[in-house]
Amino acid sequence: MKKVFIVLVFVLIASSYIYAEKITAEIVESQTLQNNPSIAKAQHDLYIAKQSLYSSFSSFLPAIRFLNSVTQRRGGFYETRMTEDAGKTVRMGAKYYSYGLESKMSLFSGFSQYNATKALSAKLKAAQESYTRAVSNAICDAYSAYVNLMYTYEAIDLYKQIKHRRTENRDLVKLRYHSGNADMGSLRRIEADVKMIEYELEKTQRAIETDSVALLVAIGRNDDVTILETDERIVVDKEIISKPDFGNLIIKIPDFLLAKYTLDYAKAMNWSNKGQWLPTIDFIGEINCHRYDKNKILNENKSWTTTLNLSYLLFSGGKRFFDTKSSAAQEKIAAEDFRNTKNKLKLNAIQVYNNWVNDYEILTVGNFYLESCKLQTDIAKRKYINGLISYEDWYNIEDSYIIYQKNMLNFRQRAILSKINWIRFLGKVLIKDKEDK
Repeated sequence: MKKVFIVLVFVLIASSYIYAEKITAEIVESQTLQNNPSIAKAQHDLYIAKQSLYSSFSSFLPAIRFLNSVTQRRGGFYETRMTEDAGKTVRMGAKYYSYGLESKMSLFSGFSQYNATKALSAKLKAAQESYTRAVSNAICDAYSAYVNLMYTYEAIDLYKQIKHRRTENRDLVKLRYHSGNADMGSLRRIEADVKMIEYELEKTQRAIETDSVALLVAIGRNDDVTILETDERIVVDKEIISKPDFGNLIIKIPDFLLAKYTLDYAKAMNWSNKGQWLPTIDFIGEINCHRYDKNKILNENKSWTTTLNLSYLLFSGGKRFFDTKSSAAQEKIAAEDFRNTKNKLKLNAIQVYNNWVNDYEILTVGNFYLESCKLQTDIAKRKYINGLISYEDWYNIEDSYIIYQKNMLNFRQRAILSKINWIRFLGKVLIKDKEDK
């Protein structure tokens, strides 16, 4: 029975990893572009904006219609003839046919058509920037999740090293305890450290599944894979970009351009509504062919007409007035949003850049501190073995080194995530812009 239980446990553990998949940074980017729903939605919005702009061009072209009618007339002024059918009298008449072409073209519409098209052009540009922003956000989100996954695998490697070191320290203290050079409290404390690192290791191993699913969600996948494996590890740039000119920098990012094109759209729509107060001029051309069949005798005549219409709307129930007032207010709102966006973007640029610099510079200090801790730990261990320092002094130095090993891993994670936030702010993608520092 015990063997069966062990086999079942093994099967359950193995089944949880059966849907494992190898992944890399390049795969993360390509699959995010292919599967992420936010990117797909932005792509559809961009397509709709393009079609709306193309549709607006039709207002500058003539509209051509085919006209056709068939009329059956009985009696009236047409000549009729009488026939007898089963004792009944039937009145016979004529059929009247008409067909032709009509062409109508707007020559002037108070610039409404021009400004409406101009507004849709601005809307298309805004949709393009929204798409750029969606791609950047999605890939940066996915890569941030991938960094967390790499961090977890790297933490497992580190915790295995710490476990090995803690185990060696426990064996050292146990040996000294049995030789009478250490007390029971010291031994129990170091044994507790071993159990704690074992717990942290198991906890981190369980986090692989959480981080894997989080990465799959960021990519946009929904499948049976629950474990993602990677051989890649966190790599921090050797240097960062010098401090940029934030004023010139922000005018190139999608958020700034999106606010600008939104303002352009509001301006064009305002002018389009103002065009309702101007007259309109339309040209209409029509060619017709009329045929009628009377008593099986075919008659036909043709005609054509051209019309130039000048019209002015005297009263629309107040619609023009309220439309103009509303669009003017919308333009003012867009102008204030644009001004507010510029101010916030400059502040955000400074904050994001400084955070990146801070998280990068702590690595230099941290590496120096870690090397110093390791050197001090090696010296302290030899002194403790030779009885030159106390257990408490050795233990504190050893514990500080282990704690700082964990801190350095956290510092490296924060540094790469800060770079991703900078790339996100610029509206770029991380992998393709790897050379752009």
